[in-house]
Amino acid sequence: MVRMTSIELTLGAAALAAVLSWLLAFATRQLAFRHGALSYPGGRRQHEKPMPQWGGLGIFLAIVALVGSADGLGLLTQANLQPLQITGFLVGLLILLIGGLLDDVKQLKAGVQIIFPILAALAVIMSGTGIVQITHPLAKGGWSLVWWSGEFTAWHWRLSLPSDLLTFAWILIATYTTKILDGLDGLVAGLAVIGSGLVAALSSSVAYFQPAVALLSGIVGGSFLGFLPHNKFPARQYLGEAGSLMAGFTLGVLAILSSAKIAIALAVLAIPISDLILVVLGRIRRHVPWYKGDNTHLHFRLLQAGVSHNAAVLLLWGVSLTAGILALSLQTRGKIFLVVTLIVLAALGSFAADVKAKRRKPQ
Repeated sequence: MVRMTSIELTLGAAALAAVLSWLLAFATRQLAFRHGALSYPGGRRQHEKPMPQWGGLGIFLAIVALVGSADGLGLLTQANLQPLQITGFLVGLLILLIGGLLDDVKQLKAGVQIIFPILAALAVIMSGTGIVQITHPLAKGGWSLVWWSGEFTAWHWRLSLPSDLLTFAWILIATYTTKILDGLDGLVAGLAVIGSGLVAALSSSVAYFQPAVALLSGIVGGSFLGFLPHNKFPARQYLGEAGSLMAGFTLGVLAILSSAKIAIALAVLAIPISDLILVVLGRIRRHVPWYKGDNTHLHFRLLQAGVSHNAAVLLLWGVSLTAGILALSLQTRGKIFLVVTLIVLAALGSFAADVKAKRRKPQ
């Protein structure tokens, strides 16, 4: 009975977040026009006219409103989810929002842009959220990642190594994966819905019953779902820098909170992360800045190979959803095999799409 009530609360909160996010998008679109937060055509951009950004603002407001209401009602109280962790999560989102809104208007340099994701990751870590153990792939139990710890009394923060370093790296990777993936209408928002939905499902299961984490995941998923009608092809508004960063950030943090089941989020993001690594290596090989955007990503190569916009998005959504569902039911060794398989598929898919794209070019 308690579990059913938790599921109903999660679904109800997701629905409310979706409605609020959908409504807020109308206001944030007008704000983007008013303040010049526009994405202009040209380069790798597919649109033909200036497009309003700042979609992440409405998503952020929806998350804060629903999380604040749930916390006020005592629905986020849980033994392994402390109020300080929720605060750290929201502070991280606020930092990303500020940096993203500024970047959409001022076009910040890469060296300045990265400051905000770093601060957001540190806010989460200093709130007590971290990857403290990894599961043994061949036996029961796991390995502790807290080899050394020391408390900084000024901030009441206990530094744990290498746990905090791994947590920092994971959050940054997840955050930047969705930022760089945000090249097709609806793609990143949909992946955020899929990832948070899977975390909510895991946290609602009997084996990993964490109703507060499920509720938090439902709120995040609902907030991105509400924005999706505005962002699906042909989009009327973009996530912007803040929204694309928040998508990966929320998935990264939720994966840690749900009993540190990083494998679920990793399965959902495996192909985008693999594509990111391949693209960066390709840029280094071509002696161009690794952080400079181009059209060598898998989703762009699919378009160049003749795949329609909607088909490319549905394909990537489908693979991520299937991988995430499989990860829910697999043991540790199976999850490792799944992630490795997805990495190979990403490399092969990118190569095949590139070959087909070159064949389609007029000689």
